[in-house]
Amino acid sequence: MSRQRSIICALSLISLCSANASEEIPYGIEFLAQYRSEYNYRGFILAQDTLDLQVSSQLAFNKTTYLTGAAWFGTEASDGDFSEAGFLADLRKDIEQWTLSLSGSYRSYSNSFFENGANIEAAAFYQWNTQFQSSAHIAYDTGAEAWYSSIESSFYHRINDDSFLNFDIGVSAVEDYYSRDGLNDAFGKISYTYNINQSLSISPYIGTSILLDNKESGRDSLYGGIYLAVTF
Repeated sequence: MSRQRSIICALSLISLCSANASEEIPYGIEFLAQYRSEYNYRGFILAQDTLDLQVSSQLAFNKTTYLTGAAWFGTEASDGDFSEAGFLADLRKDIEQWTLSLSGSYRSYSNSFFENGANIEAAAFYQWNTQFQSSAHIAYDTGAEAWYSSIESSFYHRINDDSFLNFDIGVSAVEDYYSRDGLNDAFGKISYTYNINQSLSISPYIGTSILLDNKESGRDSLYGGIYLAVTF
């Protein structure tokens, strides 16, 4: 996720769970801390052993229209000097089983081959039932001066009142995105979330990215991480 979805996760903001899972956590301001063994963004490995801090909030205009804002900073905790700072605004509209999204974000990098720039993204989500969701995304990255798109699915499984599992899979395509073209990668993520109380939750996860048409420009990735979220 990008941060908008995974990443984010987040994101969106960084997405930690499906639309159903968000009902388990009160709306308001959220503070998020994350550790990950490898920072894989859109199939590119940017850093190892990173720590991230994020603050986000959501404003509902009515029952079907809402705006999410987020800002974050991440840095490499190992020997590297990579760092990233950014902010995001995401406007969403629910129309029956559909959710339409238009978002914009800006990322600033240090010691990275990724260029600073804005990301403008449109997405459509379809909620098949209370557990399964599919989505399509298209984005233009001004840093890369290129297009990125993906098709994704998420499955939510409630274990009990305090915990749930989330399964995310997808495939992406690019056009001259940091020298990559065609099918970019297939990716997946499994996360377990435990709500310690109404304000505090913890989510360990494992994820992977498998390169498709551009294996010579990188390598496959398997990584793990953990989120700690505090909401108000």
